[in-house]
Amino acid sequence: MTKKEIIILGDIEMGGGTLTDDFISDNTLTKLIYSLCNKNAPVDLVLNGDTFDFLKCPYIVNNAASYPRHITSEISLAKLRLIYQAHTKVFEALKRFAAEKKNKIYFIIGNHDPDLVHPEVQESIQSILESPENIFFSFYYNEQGIHAEHGHQYDFLNKVNEEHLFLNYKGQKILNIPWVSFGLISKFMLLKEQYPMLERITPRPAIFSNHKSVEKIITRQGLKYLLKCLVYYPIRYYYDPTYTFPRELVREFYRRWKHVHWDIDEIVTVFKKKRKTKLLRNKIYVFGHIHKCYTEQNGKVTIIHPDTWREEYFMDIQTRLLTTKSKKYVSIQVEHDLSLNWKLVSIPIQRSTFHFDDVIRDEKKYVCLAAQEEGAERVFT
Repeated sequence: MTKKEIIILGDIEMGGGTLTDDFISDNTLTKLIYSLCNKNAPVDLVLNGDTFDFLKCPYIVNNAASYPRHITSEISLAKLRLIYQAHTKVFEALKRFAAEKKNKIYFIIGNHDPDLVHPEVQESIQSILESPENIFFSFYYNEQGIHAEHGHQYDFLNKVNEEHLFLNYKGQKILNIPWVSFGLISKFMLLKEQYPMLERITPRPAIFSNHKSVEKIITRQGLKYLLKCLVYYPIRYYYDPTYTFPRELVREFYRRWKHVHWDIDEIVTVFKKKRKTKLLRNKIYVFGHIHKCYTEQNGKVTIIHPDTWREEYFMDIQTRLLTTKSKKYVSIQVEHDLSLNWKLVSIPIQRSTFHFDDVIRDEKKYVCLAAQEEGAERVFT
């Protein structure tokens, strides 16, 4: 009989039910969670970062949506309420799972849900799920020779300072998020609202080659934002810590602008270089952040990327048809002799096939169509 089962999945990115909410597979996820409630052995459910997409969730006051830079606990709680309303069935499934006291839920903090470091947000989630004693929040999961973390700490542009999670601004405690995240919520969310589906499609080089206008907009706005951060914002917003520009990013930003490379770099290579000794401590490492499926076995060490749960598509270069990605998770059986048996489980998603040319003519239409197939709705803000 199995001593414990550990289920790891990440990059769900539940948002506020608006056009910028990239998660619609509520039915598939709730079905998985409910199936875990019937296990005889204890289950650790590890939600490995970016469970919520606070970053792209708007803050709505008096029916007006915005993306504030100065993220207080009040703003984070307002966003959480929006996420809860959009994905209530997932929260209900998690509540049922956590009601079994032998089960535990671990919310690993990622770059899209840094708001989870607010104690008030943690307490609110524990209250919603009604099981504060077996719900945990951390940057890492380390149990039974298994290490799981989101992976953004090995991404130059998205890593956070774990020793300084907050900034003080005008007497308020606000989130200290990466410079790139400040840029996203300040300058690029309007683009996301205008083109809500484009960045869900891979391969990116082929997408941009077929959508030159958007490529030019992103490149132009990125360069403009960089220049303002270097010469204008530090003077205009001298007393605002969210406009402090990390000088070491200049070379990195130039490299990405030159090669039109706005994707995430490989994080496994960086992890191996920085954590050589840690590789000897555990048998299985599970990461997220990079939205692709990847496994590597080297001697006694296994590294796994189970891919994302948000709605993403792969475009066939020849036919230009878009196919929905399957959803994957890692299942690890911990036996009584502490041996580990793991498998990568794939859940196929049955969805209509869209043509790329149709999508780029009206992205909002096809975002809504895909959501409707799952019984969800998308709200225009």
